[in-house]
Amino acid sequence: MRITVPTSLPLPTSDDRTAWKQLGYLAVPGLFRREAIAEVERLLDALLMEKIASGPDDWTQLRDDDRATSVEILGTAQLEPRLMASEVFQLCEIYAANLLGMPMEFVFDHVIRKTAGIGAGTRWHQDTYYEKGEPYRNTHRVHFWIPMADVPLMGGAMRYIPGTHGGKNFEHQIIPGKADTHYVMATGFDESAAMDVPIACGGAILHHPRLLHGSGPNTSDQQRTAWILQFATPRTLTQKLRYRSKGWIKAISRA
Repeated sequence: MRITVPTSLPLPTSDDRTAWKQLGYLAVPGLFRREAIAEVERLLDALLMEKIASGPDDWTQLRDDDRATSVEILGTAQLEPRLMASEVFQLCEIYAANLLGMPMEFVFDHVIRKTAGIGAGTRWHQDTYYEKGEPYRNTHRVHFWIPMADVPLMGGAMRYIPGTHGGKNFEHQIIPGKADTHYVMATGFDESAAMDVPIACGGAILHHPRLLHGSGPNTSDQQRTAWILQFATPRTLTQKLRYRSKGWIKAISRA
């Protein structure tokens, strides 16, 4: 059952839509109630604690002393379906549809935690690098980056290079010294126009999947946890049939 969302939900303005089209990202302060964020944080914390207790995997970055600098979980909504019933999830779905002016559906999510003081930064990359199965869904798509606490500049703030979402797929290389092929960095672009985007808890930063983005290291005394949600236009019937034929469909409950 869907919850009732606040009637005061801030919806995108015409200026917001213009900024989105021109820059490829949009910071939205105060999109969520702090209580709504706290509900999501509680569910994510339980997943992260379980993962940390089970030991590092391919999505955990370690220092030479084996301390984790970054922990990531893919498909958090499948692991914890209550996330999809949260106010935060439903507000994102509404905001995405209003920003692009078309129906949107949930595609994917993950959570990333950067350790306080030693949290690893994220190299420049495009999310389209990871979308191998359905690249045609990258045009009308919105990715939400939602922090569970205030993220100042030194707290691992997100970084974007405005306007790099125009259609070019930059070359990505495996980061030297990393055995896991999903740790990559984009090459062949000018970094001088990069923008750092600190944001307070309750806000979100939206970006296009083709936009070059990354984050600085977390040198603050607070861990940085962010939930990333992806929404895209619904598949056509032909696309649904192709997706099903590949065996990619997984049941996701809205419990």
